[in-house]
Amino acid sequence: MSNDIGNYARHARYWNWGGMDRTAEYSFWHRYAERYGKSVLIPMCAWGETGAYMAERGYNVTAFDITPEMIAEGKKRFGNVQGLSLFEGDVRDFSFDTPPMDFCFGTDFGHILTIEDMKNAFSCINRHLRIGGGLVIETSVRTIDDKSNLIPTQIWYPTKQIYPDIMVWKTGETRNDAESGRCYISQVFYAEDNSGNVESFDHSFYLQGYYRDEWLDAFEECGFGVRNEYGCRNFRPWENESGVLGIFEVVKLRTV
Repeated sequence: MSNDIGNYARHARYWNWGGMDRTAEYSFWHRYAERYGKSVLIPMCAWGETGAYMAERGYNVTAFDITPEMIAEGKKRFGNVQGLSLFEGDVRDFSFDTPPMDFCFGTDFGHILTIEDMKNAFSCINRHLRIGGGLVIETSVRTIDDKSNLIPTQIWYPTKQIYPDIMVWKTGETRNDAESGRCYISQVFYAEDNSGNVESFDHSFYLQGYYRDEWLDAFEECGFGVRNEYGCRNFRPWENESGVLGIFEVVKLRTV
């Protein structure tokens, strides 16, 4: 993808900077995959931490990311995990020599900036899934009631400092543009060592929102049928609310 996705190359070293326990997130996707089978495809995986969690529990996981630095860092941490394969790859145009897989999921599809690129991504995923295999996407859903707004500059500190001898934090602002459906995020990341030397870099990008009908049309065109739509990870039914989270669960009906 283009530089519009942000500075993930520099971010790769500090990807888990927030110090948060993400076990509940890993477990959610692990339980979701159980509905379909034991082989899992994870696009836009960053380090591949969720894939490592699943592989350690008996899944065969193929995870990939467009940022080489992310994959390199992932291999440092999880390269010895049996059942996990990490690759560089663009979700809009990828091909791996794997048997048809059971399940695919993603949470970062807002980084796909046009509906045509979204369809390209779905077509590639389709070709890597078995008939009846599942695709689940968690994303914000654009609505006609969305309002433009600006969240002024904030400072974020990690829940705990996890890097020896380095203190990290982040500043940034967020602007939502209802007319374009874009969420602009402008951040600066900081890392300070014990000598007071500070490394910093910009991390600015935008996420593209799509209307529900655009998602549904793209799924259908690319060989998928909708099984469920949810508004949160507690499986509350999706409603047409401004700024609502959407979880689309679709299955492969035909190969494209």
